[in-house]
Amino acid sequence: MTDRLLLSIVHPTDFSPPGLDAFVHALRLAVAAKGHFYILHIEGETERADWVRFPRVRETLATWGMIARDAPRSAVASKLGLWVEKAIIGSDDPVRGVESFVARRQCDLLVLLTHARDAPQRWFHRSIAEAAARQAHAATLFLREGQRGFVDRDTGAISVQRILLPIDGSLPYQYAYQWIEIFERLATSSGRVHPLHVGPSIPTNANELEGTIEVREGPVVETIISVAGEIDANIIVMPTAGHQGLLDALRGSVTERVLREAPCPVLAVPVT
Repeated sequence: MTDRLLLSIVHPTDFSPPGLDAFVHALRLAVAAKGHFYILHIEGETERADWVRFPRVRETLATWGMIARDAPRSAVASKLGLWVEKAIIGSDDPVRGVESFVARRQCDLLVLLTHARDAPQRWFHRSIAEAAARQAHAATLFLREGQRGFVDRDTGAISVQRILLPIDGSLPYQYAYQWIEIFERLATSSGRVHPLHVGPSIPTNANELEGTIEVREGPVVETIISVAGEIDANIIVMPTAGHQGLLDALRGSVTERVLREAPCPVLAVPVT
C-alpha cells in the first residue's frame, strides 16, 4: 500500500548501537508505506564516515523474512516497492545538515534517536534531535535510548495496541489524528486510541470526542506521562507548535518535555 502522507521517511543516524532501534522503526514503516527511505549521516569536519557503518537494510529485511538472504540490492525495490538511499553530508552543524537534507527531499516523517541526558546539561547542550525536528518542520518520531518501541526488531511486526493522544484546547488535533490513522493502517496489530485532555473540562475544539476523551487535572507533562504508563501506551501522538516564549526555549516545549520522560516513543506532529 502507499499512503499519501507517508511517501518519504528520513532517518539520521550517528552509527551508535542504540540507534538501531530507531533504524528498525524507520525501515519497517517505510516498507509498510512503500515509499522512499533515506538514511542520513552528518559528517563533522574531523570525521571521515565509512559507508560500511550504515545500518544494514537487506540484512534486516532478510531477518524479517521479506527478502531472501542472497537477494540483490534491486530486490528491495522490485519485491517490496521500497526505494532506499544512503547519504553522507559534511557539516559542522548537525541540525542545519538535517534541515537542509529534509528540505530537498520533502520529508514526510523524521525518525530520530534521542540520547538520555539530564535537565541541567540540556540547558547548555541542546538536544540535536529536538532542534533538528523543530527546524525541519516535519512530523517526527522520537525513540529515546533504551526505550521500548512498537516494532519487533527480530520479526518486524508493528504493534500499536494503545495510542495516547493528548489534546490541548489551543492546538488543533485533527492532523495528528490523520497520523494515528496511518499507524493503524500500517500496523500488523492495532488497537484503540485514548484521547486525553489535562484541564478542568473538554476543550471546545474537541467537543466531538465527548464520551471518549479522558479529562484529568494536574501538571500537564506529568499527567500525560502518568496516563501513558497506566494504559501501557505503545506511542504518544502529540500536536505541537514548537517553542512558545523564553520559558519553552529554556526548558523545552510540552512535547519535548514529554518525550524526555515518556515510557514509549513519541510522534510530534507540527501544527500547520
